[in-house]
Amino acid sequence: MTHAYRPPAALAATDFWMLAHHERSGQLLVPGRVVAVGLAAALLAELLVEDRIGFDQQHMVVPVSEYPPRDAVAHQVLDQLHGEDRLPVQVWLRHLAQTAYEGVAARMLRRRLVERVEDRRLLGRSRVTYRPVDPNASGWPAARLHIFLLEQRVFADADVILAGLAKVTGLHVRALEGGGHLAERYLDAQIAGARPLYRELFAHTAAVVGSTVMSGR
Repeated sequence: MTHAYRPPAALAATDFWMLAHHERSGQLLVPGRVVAVGLAAALLAELLVEDRIGFDQQHMVVPVSEYPPRDAVAHQVLDQLHGEDRLPVQVWLRHLAQTAYEGVAARMLRRRLVERVEDRRLLGRSRVTYRPVDPNASGWPAARLHIFLLEQRVFADADVILAGLAKVTGLHVRALEGGGHLAERYLDAQIAGARPLYRELFAHTAAVVGSTVMSGR
């Protein structure tokens, strides 16, 4: 097992966005509804990391601090959590998934990590893609997971969160390429050893992803 220097960790939703899109074209790598749930979970993970929220024994999201997070999108999410009665984690995941993609896209644009590309089509329809500005930076979360799994490096919290959300959304497959069963066992071990709050978030996210895929909504 090896330790290695790594760049400062990005916010969880930024990492997950990059993992969920092709590093050059910006095309989604899994269905959009799955990405939306993953981004919602990543936004909750950011608040967990900064000790702004917790989960109680009834699996409700509990705000524990009104101190504003360091990011505007996370701040908006925390304001929503404070503005409602306590609700289950899965209810919040479904609710936040409705706006998570647009919110994190705005963050990516503000930080000049992506550019908005509109493809106009026949009958007045258009398709919007968020193309990465720097393919190397955009591909780093996937490359990081790949390297860490193959070389069995020590995972920091940011790595565990990315790995857990990748596993429950099916985005872990590329990271396992060339690693076989050893890499997959190491991935599962890192996720199993995550903080209890993270593991709970992963489990709820998996449940919402599963019901979303089954229902097609």
